[in-house]
Amino acid sequence: MDLLQLRYFCVAAKHENITKAAAELMISQPALSKTISALEKEIGIPLFDRRNRSIYLNRAGEIFYQKIDQSIQMIDDTIAELKELSNEPFGNVRLLVLAASTYLPQLYIAFHKRYPYIRLQLSNYIQYQHLFMYDCDFCITSNDAYTPLAGNCVIPLLHERFVLAVHKDHPLAGRSSIHLKEAASYPFVASNRREDLELYCLKAGFRPNIIAECDNGTTYEALMKNGVGASLIPETTLGSLLPEDIVCIPLTFPKLERTISLTYDTKRHMSHACELFLDFCREYFHIDTPN
Repeated sequence: MDLLQLRYFCVAAKHENITKAAAELMISQPALSKTISALEKEIGIPLFDRRNRSIYLNRAGEIFYQKIDQSIQMIDDTIAELKELSNEPFGNVRLLVLAASTYLPQLYIAFHKRYPYIRLQLSNYIQYQHLFMYDCDFCITSNDAYTPLAGNCVIPLLHERFVLAVHKDHPLAGRSSIHLKEAASYPFVASNRREDLELYCLKAGFRPNIIAECDNGTTYEALMKNGVGASLIPETTLGSLLPEDIVCIPLTFPKLERTISLTYDTKRHMSHACELFLDFCREYFHIDTPN
């Protein structure tokens, strides 16, 4: 029995729902179920009643949860008290990154250098319909993909345009700008948002010949780097990070842009660590602080 098992149990007990608990813990549902089963086996008594696909704390589970939750809280409070002795800011910042994930590591590194005792908990992959069950302090989104939840404060971090990305040996690589329809006869590579690529091309008057698509950034970059096909990419958050083999061509039509924003729930209490992260983001992206 270890502390991680007990933490997992407490989250599952709080929700009495494996799906919601796994989403909060950012682990798979099978992994959480296996951990709880191993804990019950070690204790020698079931802690949950299982009915169909639902779980409910039984009497033993209720007693165990009450005692363990109090103990974990005491451990966390003691650790926090000790950290306060260092006079350094500490705490956790839970960040859900739904856009510009390849562009943001330098932000995290710079924040860590300034506040080494504040832990960033990052998650990148969650479907929009599951946002309601994900407990995070901040969410980084793009306005072309997600609509912020009601009650959220939205702080624009940067604006960028989309460009046509091609291999340096591509017939269009020498162009200084281009109407997207001029690329209609060439194959395209799509990321995990194929529907967006199709929509952008339809705005230019054609349906793209998508020869490959993938949801892995490294594979996506390798396909373009090896001349498999062209693609439409955000210029700053992705285009600036691509190797020299890839040429980015501005579009004369259609004009495609997006905004990367930091959002948070204004009704939620903001910890000191989160306040520092918010201020740091404003400084990092040169955003004026509201009066």
